Amino acid sequence: MRLEFISFKAFPPFVDTTLTFPESDEESLAEVQVITGQNGSGKTRLLCALAAACGNPKDLDARHPADSSEHQLLVGFSHEDKKAAFVRTWRQIFVFKQAADRAKLVASLPLLRADTPGMIWTTDGRRENIPIELRFNSLSDWKSNSPFAVQAYRGTGRIADHPIVAMKPIASTDPKEDISFERPPHDDALICQSMANLKLSAAMEYQSGEPREQCRSIKITERFESAIATVTGRSFSFQVARHPDLHLEVRWGAASMSLGALPDGLRSIIAWLVACIAKLESQFPSHPNPLDIPLVLLLDEPESHLHPAWQRQLIPAAQQLFPNAQIFVVTHSPFVISSINSGWIHVLRLDEEGKVSADEPVRCSKGDSFLDAVEDVLGLTQWYDPETESLLAEFRKLRSEVVHGDRSIDVLEQKAALIGSRSESLKGMMAREVYQVRSILSKDVVKQ
Repeated sequence: MRLEFISFKAFPPFVDTTLTFPESDEESLAEVQVITGQNGSGKTRLLCALAAACGNPKDLDARHPADSSEHQLLVGFSHEDKKAAFVRTWRQIFVFKQAADRAKLVASLPLLRADTPGMIWTTDGRRENIPIELRFNSLSDWKSNSPFAVQAYRGTGRIADHPIVAMKPIASTDPKEDISFERPPHDDALICQSMANLKLSAAMEYQSGEPREQCRSIKITERFESAIATVTGRSFSFQVARHPDLHLEVRWGAASMSLGALPDGLRSIIAWLVACIAKLESQFPSHPNPLDIPLVLLLDEPESHLHPAWQRQLIPAAQQLFPNAQIFVVTHSPFVISSINSGWIHVLRLDEEGKVSADEPVRCSKGDSFLDAVEDVLGLTQWYDPETESLLAEFRKLRSEVVHGDRSIDVLEQKAALIGSRSESLKGMMAREVYQVRSILSKDVVKQ
């Protein structure tokens, strides 16, 4: 399953607009849709709107005005070669699903209600009115013959230690709860118990001598432990320790430590990335590899707590770990944006009246630096602290006056010396600037 677009009508702070989510052309690599923009541009609200359409409107309700009865949100998705659209007015979600005829539609979907005419999408992309409306409480209520999952996380969550029991069965998580950005209190227990079960199962698979391609737990643990090792630059593995009581530990580099003793950045990665694996494992315990299940993953600033070196590795590692996922990332980080070679960037713009619009999606470019992301995507053209930027503005004005013969170059050199004293990089830049002005002035003298 993948989300195709989101459309807003009288839905603050957005202007009436539609954001389309183009497909990725990379096989065996998750699709990424990056959402960025300045504070107040509705990035997290857009993510909450997607979560609402997928089955949990709680986070959106908390951010949306109470008098929004006429506001409308439309989210389109496709699954199993079929298309559908969610229309959400206040406290209602409607789903329109195409089918060959009404009889098949009624037979396959017991939640059908014949209410008012609705809009459906035909296979060739045309829109047609039909006298049938399908109403679902949420996407999680929609029945499908093939598995899919939706999960939502914030990067501010952190894993904590929790007691475990050897090979304790894990109850399946609530799909609606999985689409909440607020971390549920039982996540620590789920992660610790799930990882302990996987490690113990992997140990038994090693001892059994079964062919490696048949060892489910080994394949799962090796994939996600390798992903975390790639992000952090050190070897990583979970371990089940017996003393003094059975508990889960982490082997990170040369050190073994409890989850609570890990750096906050690593704890935040585990809190969403490993939680995602644990929830897939609990929902699909018999699937040969739950990491390959189609997944919509909603991430709100996953770079929180992370050094830039880790930010650069995080999303590419997730793309490989969940190859059939569609990942929506809200971020301010140029390191995250520039790290994604396969995906699309959506920039939200906030005008002076507080209205938000969206640029056309831009394909992520291979080879862009974080400096390109800072200037081209985030629109930041000032590179120094505010005081230095003010001095540079004065210098540029003074330089123009000197070139036009209104001021002496001595005054410009004094300003250059003041700015250059702030750092070695500024000192070199000021020397080049003064040299260029002198060259211009000397050419003017020769012409005369």
